[in-house]
Amino acid sequence: MMIQGRQWTIGILTCGLLLGAGSLHGQDIERIRLGINYTAGVRPGVIVMAGAGLDSVRRVIERDLGFSDRFEIAFLPDTLGRLVGPLLPASLRPLGVVWAVELRRSPGGVELKLHDVASGQIRQQGVRPLDAAAVGEGRLAIHRVSDEIVGWISGATGIAATRILFKSDEAGTRKDNGIWRIDSDGENPVRITRTGGLVISPAWHPDGIRIAFTEIRDYVGALIIQSLATGTRVTVPTTLSGTNNGASFSPDGSKIVFGRVAEEGSDLYEADVSRMCCAHRLTTNGRYAVNLTPSYSPDGRRIAFMSTRAGTPQIYAMDADGTDQSVLVPFDGGETGASYAPDWSPDGTTIAFGRDAAGGRQLFTWQVGTGQPPRQQTSSGRQNEDPSWAPDSRHLVFRSNRTGRDQLWIIDLESGASRQLPTPGGARLPSWSPILRATNP
Repeated sequence: MMIQGRQWTIGILTCGLLLGAGSLHGQDIERIRLGINYTAGVRPGVIVMAGAGLDSVRRVIERDLGFSDRFEIAFLPDTLGRLVGPLLPASLRPLGVVWAVELRRSPGGVELKLHDVASGQIRQQGVRPLDAAAVGEGRLAIHRVSDEIVGWISGATGIAATRILFKSDEAGTRKDNGIWRIDSDGENPVRITRTGGLVISPAWHPDGIRIAFTEIRDYVGALIIQSLATGTRVTVPTTLSGTNNGASFSPDGSKIVFGRVAEEGSDLYEADVSRMCCAHRLTTNGRYAVNLTPSYSPDGRRIAFMSTRAGTPQIYAMDADGTDQSVLVPFDGGETGASYAPDWSPDGTTIAFGRDAAGGRQLFTWQVGTGQPPRQQTSSGRQNEDPSWAPDSRHLVFRSNRTGRDQLWIIDLESGASRQLPTPGGARLPSWSPILRATNP
């Protein structure tokens, strides 16, 4: 049974219906509300049940599966979601759920099973070493389990085991700012950079272990690469003059491309990160145009960027060696023509960017090579910009002032649903990580 995308409430299920069902242990369910706000398509219903001591793990997985925007989740209070006997899938059929996730303690950590409710069969199972407290770094292992469940059910890429970098203006000021990271579900904020100076433009290395950002001191914006595991910092060669920002790593992590604003103009440069050398200029019209915010295509062959060479800021693209520079995203030359900060989706099909519209700036996406016009994705608030893709090429994180101050929001491009990420102070310039493996810090 599939649940249509609408608010759906299951009425009173009597004790008699569930008597003997260890999953609910004969307790009355007066009302179980599925938090359904999806308006397009059909998504399978999922319920997560856990043994004693695993309530925190269950809540993290429930939320992760909900944030994937691929399922309807039956959110139960702990008294009903706690297993006190065998899970009997047949007892869950009146709830309309298609899948049941079972969590129990085991000698190796936590045993998880995926039940097909209709057939009563176990489709997937395994034991994973998880911290039942579900706090701090221990949450990342639980997020990986959530992504595994997403793959089991839908075959899709999960995004729970990811983090987002952002620049924070703490307490809403610009006096003490830093680069922070936060889990994809909005928990576990951690400051990455040291105090002092001005930092901007964070970016993830593809290995998920290093990041790049610009640190401005004495009117120079140096490009820094920092290890998250050790805190070791190195400065990219030739970036100790001008302001070097908006960095993007090549998909294999060997190169970094960035914008440089200096006396000679504003152009894009590329450096060899693997050897920490060989920075060279890719664009050559900086005295007459601004060229900034580059983004590699996922195959590393092309680079999208913003340029004002035609007068109005537009989205251009070039080969990775700087040749074949041309307009990438079509524009109409009117108010909606000015476009900024492109980001190439991980699957290579879509460019996300900010564009001036209706007296403000909104997020747009454009399907590469289709010839179709860009599609506006946001309308709430006057400033929605700086998009960054999730690894699933379906979700975007971006800066918005719709609450009255700069904050981070995530939008699901399939349903249009959005949610806010709680951050310390104002937040902008987000960067979504790749999937973080067990070896990542």
